[in-house]
Amino acid sequence: MEIETETTTEAWKRALKYVFENGKDFEDNNRVCREVLNLTIKIKSPEKDITGPIEILNSFKKWVYPPLEEIKNIIQSKNLAPVYSYIYGPRIFNYRNKVDQIDDFVIPLLKNTRESRRAVVTLWDPEEDASIYKKGVPGLISLDFKLRKNRLNITAVIRSNDLFFGWPANIFQIYSLQELMVKKLDCFPGSITIFSTSIHIFKDQFEDLKKVLES
Repeated sequence: MEIETETTTEAWKRALKYVFENGKDFEDNNRVCREVLNLTIKIKSPEKDITGPIEILNSFKKWVYPPLEEIKNIIQSKNLAPVYSYIYGPRIFNYRNKVDQIDDFVIPLLKNTRESRRAVVTLWDPEEDASIYKKGVPGLISLDFKLRKNRLNITAVIRSNDLFFGWPANIFQIYSLQELMVKKLDCFPGSITIFSTSIHIFKDQFEDLKKVLES
């Protein structure tokens, strides 16, 4: 299933509606989880309202959603943050304390070969993550960058995606990375596509989810 929209808020609402109406329920750590497998969400112009879903969540005044700068740092900072079990930045910009996958590989590659199909960043580390006892492992697995017609398009693969709370932060993080890269590549932002192998909502979110869809 693919959802394609112009804006971020429209994509989020359409995905919420789709998962609510079509997902299958199961028990997940004492919560009822409603899940759809292998959902693709493509946003053609995410820059038009990239913070829209976050603003909607904040309008409830019910939760403390992280500030935008903190959300951005999770994917851009090279340093580990003790408050989180993992953050994406060190795996992207300082993988195993050795490799900056963006500045040492993706940027030079795309500058040299603008239409390369090899501009891929991986975040899953088998040495760290492939343990049946470890639970705090990355949800974002990989990022693929395609420069076409001088626009940088990004496809992200997420293995487990909380659509109601997690997805608004995920899309903002990926957009902030896109924003950073277009400056280095002297190009324009393109689409952002998120492929979620498991995208889900929880039963205790249903009432708030309905309010989002009505807004």
